[in-house]
Amino acid sequence: MAQQFNRQIDPFNNIIYGNLDRERKFLFSGNMAYPFNIEAVGVTNPDKDYFISRNRSDYHVIEFISSGKGHLTVNGQTFNLQQGDIYILPPESTHSYRADKDDPFKKLWCNFYSDTFTKIQSDYGLTGKYVFHAPDCETYFHELIEVTAFGSFVNDNEWAKIATILMSILNKIAQHEYHPEGSTAIATRAKEILDNAIFDNITIEEIAKQLFVSKMLLSQQFKKIYGISPYHYYLNKKLSQAKLMLHYSNMTIKEISNKLCFVDEHYFSGLFKRKVGVTPSTFRKTLS
Repeated sequence: MAQQFNRQIDPFNNIIYGNLDRERKFLFSGNMAYPFNIEAVGVTNPDKDYFISRNRSDYHVIEFISSGKGHLTVNGQTFNLQQGDIYILPPESTHSYRADKDDPFKKLWCNFYSDTFTKIQSDYGLTGKYVFHAPDCETYFHELIEVTAFGSFVNDNEWAKIATILMSILNKIAQHEYHPEGSTAIATRAKEILDNAIFDNITIEEIAKQLFVSKMLLSQQFKKIYGISPYHYYLNKKLSQAKLMLHYSNMTIKEISNKLCFVDEHYFSGLFKRKVGVTPSTFRKTLS
C-alpha cells in the first residue's frame, strides 16, 4: 500500500504523505501583508506510490497535471485526473490525492494563502468546484516554478508577479466556466471599488493593479458587463453625486469640486456642462 512507502506525518497530525522521493519542493518565507502569500511551489514526477492527505487544509492548493493520471477526493467528492487538468483545493477543505498506479501523474503545483483569491473565486461562481480541464494554463505553472530562482525571499515586484500568474490561471478557468447570467468578478470588483471611491481620486490603472489584471482586460470586461468604460462610469457617479450636493446642500461650487476630488472648480464646471448641458450654478438655480 502507498502508506508503506516513506510515510510521514506532520507534527499537527493534519497531513499524511506518501512517497516524496521524486518531488521537488521550494519553500518560501511567508508575508501575510501580501494579498497573495506563497507558501511553496513544486514539481512532482511520476511515482506510483505518491499521495497526500490533509484532514484540513490551511491554504489554497492549486495543481496542474502535465502528464499521466491521478485521483482526487475533496469534501466527499471524487475525481479522476488526466493530463491538462487543474484542481483548486480551498482552505478548510478535507482532501487527498494520489498518483495512478499504472500511469502516475507529473504535476506542477503551488500552495498559497489569499483572501483575495477566495473572494474572486466566489465572484466567478467557482466556489465548490474543484477540477477544471485547462491545458492552456501549463505555461503559467512553469512561470510559477521560475519564481524559485528568486530564492525564499522575494521583493514586492516578484510577489506581484506571483499574484498576477495566479489570477491569470483563475481568469483562464473562468473563461470556460463563467456563464453570462452570473457576475463577472473583475467587472463587479472594479465597480465596487469605484462606487466606494466617489469622494476619492482613484485611477483605472490603480484598480487594475489591485485586481492583478491589465488595464485593457479590466476595461474590456467592465464595458462588456456595464456597457460603459470604467473611467466614464466613475465620472458619471461623481456627477450624479454632484447633482445631489447641488440640490440638497449649501456647499459652494468650489467646495463640491474639492469634495469630489476634481482638479479645480473650473474643470468641474466645464465637465458638468459638457455632461449635463448646463453649468453647476445654472443647474442649482433650476432647482430653487
